[in-house]
Amino acid sequence: MNKINTLLAALLVLALSTACNKKSDAPGYHLQGTVEGISQPARLLLVDSDGALLDTIDVDAKGAFTLDGQADSVRFLSLYLENEQKTSYDFFTEQGNISMTIQPEKGICQLKGTEANEALQQMMTAMQPYTEKLNELEQLASDTTQRLDEWALIERYNQIGNELMKQLKEAAQKNTQNELGYMLVCRYIDPTEEPALLRQLIEQMPEQYRQRAQIKDIIKKLDAAKDTEEGQKMADFQLNDTEGQPVSIMSLVGQNRITILDFWASWCGPCRNEMPFMRQLYADYKGKGLGIVGISLDDSKDAWLKAITDLKIEWPQISDLQGWNNAAATLFQVNAIPFIVVVDTNGTILKKGLRGEPLKEFISQQLQ
Repeated sequence: MNKINTLLAALLVLALSTACNKKSDAPGYHLQGTVEGISQPARLLLVDSDGALLDTIDVDAKGAFTLDGQADSVRFLSLYLENEQKTSYDFFTEQGNISMTIQPEKGICQLKGTEANEALQQMMTAMQPYTEKLNELEQLASDTTQRLDEWALIERYNQIGNELMKQLKEAAQKNTQNELGYMLVCRYIDPTEEPALLRQLIEQMPEQYRQRAQIKDIIKKLDAAKDTEEGQKMADFQLNDTEGQPVSIMSLVGQNRITILDFWASWCGPCRNEMPFMRQLYADYKGKGLGIVGISLDDSKDAWLKAITDLKIEWPQISDLQGWNNAAATLFQVNAIPFIVVVDTNGTILKKGLRGEPLKEFISQQLQ
């Protein structure tokens, strides 16, 4: 599914390294906190990256609480109010003194103290207007009393999501020297979409970060994906069409000035939601040389064929019905769908990862 739509939820469950060893004599962190707006004792839940409860923390009647722990490795943990567990209040277990002011009515917290936590606060402040807009759209979508333009709502949601990703990338670029930048590089800069940016960010990191297993793994993926980076000519491959006949991707690409390779699946809600946009894009530009090839990550032929009919998809469809092990998806290292690759008539990769209006603008520019 689309990772942008679950971005904020995913931020809450990230771990940056191995668990802290409580028996270690390494220097620790001290968190001094306040929960605003309470008049009686309460309790906070400390949760790890797997959603497991690590500890409970008492909050006195004035809203004060403290937490101490080892900081021989840095983790990204979450606090929840015991009686209201929808909102998390997050921090890095970084060596030093940290202060946190929780504002339950607003669903936010204010962090001060160590370098990574101050950077996290700056990022969350920059992101807040966009998250508020996303929340407003979600509430609007759930309001059954109003007649809504569903596609316009989805498109607006994606636009805000793109702005949110822009904020994350900017934060990663500003914080390559601390744990926030490391976290964003590991989790939110997609090797399939931003290989050049990822290499740049990793080169700017301290040597101790570059020696971590997650960074080494990213570098391996980048090296393996060189043949599918923008500007490269993709290798020809074959998948079966809806009749079960093998089709060469280059035989389809060669029919158009440019072609969109649309990785999708019948079970993918965001993919289905974007099909009206893709149909309109195809209608607007097929006469100017645009082609689309759908590459399905389904494993059920019946579900695949039904979705093609239900969604009124007109362009060629191919698949090996191997789900996430789809050969083309493996070639392009696709780890989230919908995923778009735009190629020219010779199979040269022009752009990866665009969706919605940015995709339409790119297609328009290419077919002028």
